[in-house]
Amino acid sequence: MPTEREYEDMLFGWHVQQGVTSNSVIFVKDGVTVGIGTGEQDRVGVAEIAVFKAYTKHADALCFRRHGIPYKQFELEAARGKRDRAALDEIDEETRRAKGGLVGSIMVSDAFFPFRDGVDVGIKEGITGVVQPGGSERDYEVITACNESNVTMVFTGQRLFKH
Repeated sequence: MPTEREYEDMLFGWHVQQGVTSNSVIFVKDGVTVGIGTGEQDRVGVAEIAVFKAYTKHADALCFRRHGIPYKQFELEAARGKRDRAALDEIDEETRRAKGGLVGSIMVSDAFFPFRDGVDVGIKEGITGVVQPGGSERDYEVITACNESNVTMVFTGQRLFKH
């Protein structure tokens, strides 16, 4: 059973997912999207893209808060010797420790997970919940993955697939 916070993020994520291109996985936390991956036919690949984007945006936000410029701009200036590379290394390490801000997030998919490897991507990053339509012949594998990791999962029974 999801907590109240998880349930709110699940509903929010499902509503956001309606406007995202098909074949997508998003991560939401505290009423905001943390990572969005779209356009891949496999759940693992699209989940990995969403994780990558979450890490990238997390590092960018840290850099902007600390230095007032985007991460990529800081990186270019560091390569030219205008900024200290150690500051970027610090941001990278903090981003890795925080798992891109994904710890405690909800993973939302517009389509079912055909195998457990898709949700395993999110579980590795510290998600606490999954929303997906369900309907795979191997739903039991996904249920097992979530149960093993104490991750709440909600089946919507409805796909948001659009072209």
